Amino acid sequence: MLATLTAVAVDAQPADSRYFYGPMNSRGDGYKDKLTKDGFWQVDAGVSHIGSAIAIDFAIYRAAELARANGYRYVEIHDASGRSSRLGGAETATLYARPAEAPAHPTICRSGKPKRCYTADIALVYARLSGADGQHPGVAAPSYVDKFGRPVMESGFGTGAVGSPPAR
Repeated sequence: MLATLTAVAVDAQPADSRYFYGPMNSRGDGYKDKLTKDGFWQVDAGVSHIGSAIAIDFAIYRAAELARANGYRYVEIHDASGRSSRLGGAETATLYARPAEAPAHPTICRSGKPKRCYTADIALVYARLSGADGQHPGVAAPSYVDKFGRPVMESGFGTGAVGSPPAR
C-alpha cells in the first residue's frame, strides 16, 4: 500500500520574502522528501535565516501535504529531529511520516518509543501552520493572545495531534 504513494511538489512561495516554502533550493531553504524502504516518507526541511518560520514546522506541513495528496485525513509523524546554528539562524529538521486511516496514536512507533510519534489531523496542521493570514505554509499562526496582548504561536512536534500515546 505505502509503496504506491505519490509525492506532490507544491510551488507555494509566500509574499513574505523572509523565507521560502517549496522544493529545497541551493541555500537549503524549503523541503525535500523521499519514500524509504520501510514505507515512510523521509521529510527534510531547512530555513536559512532568522524569522518566523522554523524547519520542523516546514517538515510537518510537508508531511501533511503528502498524506492529503494521497487521499488521507491523518498523518503519522515519527522520529522528528532538528538542528540549529547560532550563526545566521539556520535550522534543519528531519522526520518520518506515513498516512493514517484513523485519528488514533500509531500502534507502533518507528523508533519503538511511543513518545517519539503521534498522529496529526491534517486540517489542524493546515490551520496551525499556515501563518496568521492562512497564506504562509509552514509558519505558525497565532493560537491565542497572552495577558500582555502578545500573540502566542503553538507549533513544533505535536502540532495537530489527535489520540494519545498508550499508558505505560
